[in-house]
Amino acid sequence: MKIQLQKTNQRYEFIGDTILDFDLSIFLFNNYPNLDEGSLTKIRSGAVDQNALVELGKKIQIGDYLLLSKAEDSTGGRDKSSIIEDAVEALIAAIYFDGGLKEVNNFVSKYIYPLIENLSKNPGEKDYKTRLQEYFAKKGKKVNYETLSKGPDHNKEFEASVFLENKVIGKGTGKSKKNAEQMAAKNAFSDIKE
Repeated sequence: MKIQLQKTNQRYEFIGDTILDFDLSIFLFNNYPNLDEGSLTKIRSGAVDQNALVELGKKIQIGDYLLLSKAEDSTGGRDKSSIIEDAVEALIAAIYFDGGLKEVNNFVSKYIYPLIENLSKNPGEKDYKTRLQEYFAKKGKKVNYETLSKGPDHNKEFEASVFLENKVIGKGTGKSKKNAEQMAAKNAFSDIKE
């Protein structure tokens, strides 16, 4: 198969995301026969959510290998969650085109399957936003979110801040408002737990 050089990784991100879902679905189906469809879906979603892919991208230092515009590079693009997530998905597509599903499976089993063991123990675990809200509700306090978007419609990035009593306690970015708020809640929650 001949691959043409593209100016962006978006088409590769699309394929990488699809292949990753497929690989994890087969793994979960074969290794967790007692879990229902809903639990399998939650585990798969947790293993491929933005947080997990960003963590993986940082672990393999994918940001060091990205070709970015000078403007993007100068504003910290190599560390942006959405860029790292996209790069990991594009990398999975590149592995597929270069070595097929077997090589994708080798990569995924090394870096992503280990996450599944923890997720399978608590498939119904609440998301960070819910956990943060419940944590402060017990203290009689309420958190609020403010989310801004930037970039062109085809490649928007969202920035969220979570506030407690008008003070920012966490920030996050993502490709959707939901992901950005989850990242902000995760960052706030991890600061609280330290």
